[in-house]
Amino acid sequence: MRIKISSASVHHFMRAAILTGFAVYTAFLLLSGDILQFIVPQIVIYVKLADIVLFITAGFQFYIAFLSLKQQVIPCACGHDHQATGHSHDHAFGHHHTHEMDAPLWKSVVIYGLFIIPLVLGACLPNKAIASSLVDKKGMNLGGYTARGNQAGGELVELGGNEDPALKQLFKANVYDRDYARLGMVVYKQPLIEMKDEWFIEKLHALNSFADNFQDKEIQIKGFVYREAGLQGNQFIVGRMGMTHCIADISPYGIIAEATDSSAFKNDSWVTVTGKIAKTVYNGQTVIKIRVEKVEPAAEPSVPYVYPDWNFASKL
Repeated sequence: MRIKISSASVHHFMRAAILTGFAVYTAFLLLSGDILQFIVPQIVIYVKLADIVLFITAGFQFYIAFLSLKQQVIPCACGHDHQATGHSHDHAFGHHHTHEMDAPLWKSVVIYGLFIIPLVLGACLPNKAIASSLVDKKGMNLGGYTARGNQAGGELVELGGNEDPALKQLFKANVYDRDYARLGMVVYKQPLIEMKDEWFIEKLHALNSFADNFQDKEIQIKGFVYREAGLQGNQFIVGRMGMTHCIADISPYGIIAEATDSSAFKNDSWVTVTGKIAKTVYNGQTVIKIRVEKVEPAAEPSVPYVYPDWNFASKL
């Protein structure tokens, strides 16, 4: 049996190869965990399902490609056999079409390049961007979410529940921030407030919303060092990048730290800072700061992002 490699076969194999490339690359990201560099954990299940569909589609495209080596395979709804190459015909009802798949070389290069170049760049370039360069573009968020706790307006009311009445009095909140007030009460009881990955953004918002309640409380945070105009000489910011849905919407969050030897810590280096909470005014905004007691070098986590938990209140 003579196998003829036509231009149509080349096109089919190219499409199959591109689909396989994207399917394999996505599978690699899923298996390595690097997918969390691009999307939040809640969306990973949908990417897994999409990758399965990609593999199935690639397999079907390879089937068409190998079939095209034996006979011409062209999807058409005209209802007749297509064995000839490049023929055209007219039907009684004025239907006219050609089965020639050849296109100018430059068009094929451009079309396939639109898929191949992103695939190659994604496979070859590092997945991580320098934190300071991202912050320069986005701007550092020192207060948590945009709606700043009790400054968001509305009547302050005491929370229900069986908590200590004196504690509930400290965390009176408006209707928008009741959940953060409940989180604030949980954090308030802790001897050391640890800013871990889980609920990082939520805790930052609660601490800033009820900053007066946390004065002189012990806090520990791990993050990258960042400096920007307006900070004092003994200040730097300990930051984390927060991802809401995907890498396109990342936003930097952080806390100002004050240390006598702040110049010893380079931008983008990772540190673990321990100290006492205080308040400061920065760019017209009252935010918390850390009076540093100890700074230790830290290793950058494999996934440097933190993610919001929209259902955190149900887990308190």
